[in-house]
Amino acid sequence: MLESKNTQFTLSAEGQILWQEKLNNPLPGKAVAVLAKGEHPLKPVTSLLNNEVTAALIADDEKNQLLINHLNIWLNWHMSETVSSLVNLEIPEGVELKDDAVSKIAAKVYDGMGIVPREEVEGVIGDLTPETRAELRSKKIRLGPILVFIPELNKPAAVRLRGLLWSLFNDRPLPAQVPADGIVSVQIEDKTADPVFYGAIGYPLYGGRAVRIDMLDRVISCIYDHANEGKFQARHEMAEWLGSSIEGLYKVLEAMGHKKIYDPAENAEKEEAAKDVVVEVKAQDDSVQDNSVVEAAPVVEAAPEEKADDKEEVASKLENGSDGKEKAAEESEEKPVEKIIEKPELASFRLKKGKAFQSKRQGAGGRKSNRSFDNKKKGDQGQGRSKSKAKAKGQHAKKHKDRGPRVISVEAKVSEEDNPFAILQQLKK
Repeated sequence: MLESKNTQFTLSAEGQILWQEKLNNPLPGKAVAVLAKGEHPLKPVTSLLNNEVTAALIADDEKNQLLINHLNIWLNWHMSETVSSLVNLEIPEGVELKDDAVSKIAAKVYDGMGIVPREEVEGVIGDLTPETRAELRSKKIRLGPILVFIPELNKPAAVRLRGLLWSLFNDRPLPAQVPADGIVSVQIEDKTADPVFYGAIGYPLYGGRAVRIDMLDRVISCIYDHANEGKFQARHEMAEWLGSSIEGLYKVLEAMGHKKIYDPAENAEKEEAAKDVVVEVKAQDDSVQDNSVVEAAPVVEAAPEEKADDKEEVASKLENGSDGKEKAAEESEEKPVEKIIEKPELASFRLKKGKAFQSKRQGAGGRKSNRSFDNKKKGDQGQGRSKSKAKAKGQHAKKHKDRGPRVISVEAKVSEEDNPFAILQQLKK
């Protein structure tokens, strides 16, 4: 066992270290040690189990210590393989915490097992520069709108390990009840569920639903990106990201602090209920009127010849109608009708205006920007207006001037020489 390779050891959900004697055997093997609570959630203590596998080694003090050291080395290797980005944030023993923003944020994320509310480090985030932000990204830390976390820790193995270590440190029963591998969210029926536990494993609890942090961050970013004047409308893709129904999405949004102010579905139900009441009252009025006045309609019988003609006409119509139906059916089979299903309009919410909202609006990457034109002088603005008015007046005059060719009527002057009667008189002479 002292010369065993790392692949011969595994960690069970109950916190036991299992050893497989044969190197290539896929079975987990037998328990040789168990983890116990340490001084930090990420620093558990290894204790040997006294059984038939370890009895001979425990009897020898030197081999006992060598086995404990060997298991501690394996445990550190296992944690570095599973949660490497979290282990790398550890401050070595004997080294003091630096007084810079990156070190403070990294220490908070390490103590929070990979996740910390942004409001706890908001003051430190303000001290970050473009260079220190790049350093923070190199540590795989993401500054979300309301949560600071490490996205790499969303892998199933990392979720299971963090659940085990947190439960062990907080004296909770094992195995830890973590969500199924790869699941986006899960409905939590237990009202006594600890939100701290779900936050530590990367599934923050909102509205009775544990949502994986990367999907939750996507929803939060979408909210702030599409918010306008302190309001936003829920979107269908948000429910898809959360893996929940529309009602489940509303509960999550309200649990975040956003207040629902308008729901088209609720208004439609109210309008339908009002219509039903009006129709019922109208039906009652109509029934009263029908019962008060009853008249017998005269019955007129048609002549036998007319009835026969009617029957023939009805038969011909039925035949033509059946042919028309068959043709319509054939056409419908040839050209299938595509149904377009429109998604219903979702509810609108009033945005929770916290520090994250302010930083989002005031940041350089904000969606809206207030343009200022104060650099223009008032005189220049007045001149611009007068010039524009003069220009418009000139164009108006030009329009009136260029309406088309002008026609001038002048009375023609007729001379005596051009008169044909005068010319005839002169010829007679």
